[in-house]
Amino acid sequence: MLNALSSTAGGGLTYLYNVLPRLSRREKFNKFTVLLPADFEMKTDTEIEMVRLPEASLLARFKWEQITLRNELKRRNIDLLISLGNFALLRSPMPQILFSRNELYYSDYFRRDLWQRRAWRMLAEHELKAWLAGRSLGAASHHVVPTAAMSAHLRKAGVLSDAIAVLPFGFDPEIFTQSKEPLAAEQLAKLQSTPTASKILYVSHYNYFRNFETLLRALPLIKEKIGRPVQLVLTTELRRDGNYGGYDATRDVELIERLKLTDDLVMLGAVAYRQLHEVYRACDLFACPSYAESFGHPLLEAMANDLPVIAANLPVHREICQNAATYFDVFDETELAIRVAEVLKDEPLRKRLVEAGRQRVKEFSWDAHVEGLMQLMDEVLSAA
Repeated sequence: MLNALSSTAGGGLTYLYNVLPRLSRREKFNKFTVLLPADFEMKTDTEIEMVRLPEASLLARFKWEQITLRNELKRRNIDLLISLGNFALLRSPMPQILFSRNELYYSDYFRRDLWQRRAWRMLAEHELKAWLAGRSLGAASHHVVPTAAMSAHLRKAGVLSDAIAVLPFGFDPEIFTQSKEPLAAEQLAKLQSTPTASKILYVSHYNYFRNFETLLRALPLIKEKIGRPVQLVLTTELRRDGNYGGYDATRDVELIERLKLTDDLVMLGAVAYRQLHEVYRACDLFACPSYAESFGHPLLEAMANDLPVIAANLPVHREICQNAATYFDVFDETELAIRVAEVLKDEPLRKRLVEAGRQRVKEFSWDAHVEGLMQLMDEVLSAA
């Protein structure tokens, strides 16, 4: 059984869309059941049994995953539990593979950010989740992480190296770019509003750890350094008092108003995954200022669409991009502006980054990830 109840957005959904069909096609000797959020839709047919559960409060979800789930496992005669969302079943009656894929539980940056924002309720919830994630490490017999950077966090928390499997997530450029469906007319008009402007893209829904503020503070400096119009393209909309899964964008909106950036922003709102490649192709550069990441699929998406990448100097970003990106200190808007200006003005540098990105993307494969996961499952079941 795969517990995917936490896979409600972003990387969690990307994972399911790519892994479930491959498990169904390749694995003929095991029967899979996957627990999913109620609104999860899967267009590809699979032989995997899908059980959808309604959305619940944090407390109700904890009760279900720690009590009801135990009974479901026994009723269905499950031999192996795979917990995909950072939290394990404590005292599991069978072997359990835990996916640790949330960098926030190990991020001092995030705790400091919440403290400075006086987001006391969110900080309390975060500390509770971080505590449970820590308890979960001891409850699982085996662990899967997408990067060596995440593996280092687990080893520091006391998990033995032999119990950790580093299975990088995959990427399929052909599938990502196969849709011919155009962008919505309104989104396309926004992208084409200033044809002469250099367009810097950041693909992310809004939250604090994506570090939008550093990117916004860098924008006036970038305009000054390159001496021509610049637009920052976002796949979200920042609104005063807008609440995005508990994250309040008011401070970012006030920064936009103070720096007079309204005309320099192209806020597309949410873009369907099948149309996202059209946004990449309409831009000149991809910037990733996030201060906490466990993997970072947008980095691969950008490189696959021939965009040079500038990323915050984190171990995970360097692991994913290697020499296919340039890097800046996480909260240093001046250094970010310098790196952007270098790439926009230096054509040989741009070409080098683009070519390195094309080669780097080839190193990531969903097929390889699923093969590694199947091998781990076989080893765990054989040992049990």
